[in-house]
Amino acid sequence: MADVGNGDHRLPRLKLDELLDELQVHIDQVRGARDRLNGLLDAVMSVGRELALPQVLRDIVEAAVSLVDAEYGALGVVGSDQKLAEFLPIGIDEETWRQIGGLPTGHGILGELIRHPQPLRLSELSDHPASAGFPPNHPPMHSFLGVPIRVRDEVFGNLRSVGRLISTRRTRLLSRPWLSQQE
Repeated sequence: MADVGNGDHRLPRLKLDELLDELQVHIDQVRGARDRLNGLLDAVMSVGRELALPQVLRDIVEAAVSLVDAEYGALGVVGSDQKLAEFLPIGIDEETWRQIGGLPTGHGILGELIRHPQPLRLSELSDHPASAGFPPNHPPMHSFLGVPIRVRDEVFGNLRSVGRLISTRRTRLLSRPWLSQQE
């Protein structure tokens, strides 16, 4: 009979261990989200520091890509002619970037973001009516999130991340800082 009693005590202990393991997973996820948010906050705050604009923009897109756990990201700066004047890609190595051929032309989905500067989240890029495909040597990309960056209610550019389906919650999180810059 002593054996039966010992077995009965092991069952609650096993369940407790499982619950503690699950709790640890959630704690790790929250810590990861906190770290990504801190990175985004650092990038946003760097706008006010004495840093060169290209580095500030790179910090912002790197933080955003980290925040949404995307594979690729980019920040496109829109010129006065409503075309891309600058493009800062993240997650694509320099050799691949050279093979792609440099600045996007601003057609397709990127042009859609310029013409209609509002958050755009797609589970499959090619399904959107404005999709125009990719240039040769471009890595395959499927899911997409694009958000406008506004300064004093003027569209400065667009931030985009691709490579992973991004949740509605993360879309709102990523959209919030860029839509309210008053600098």
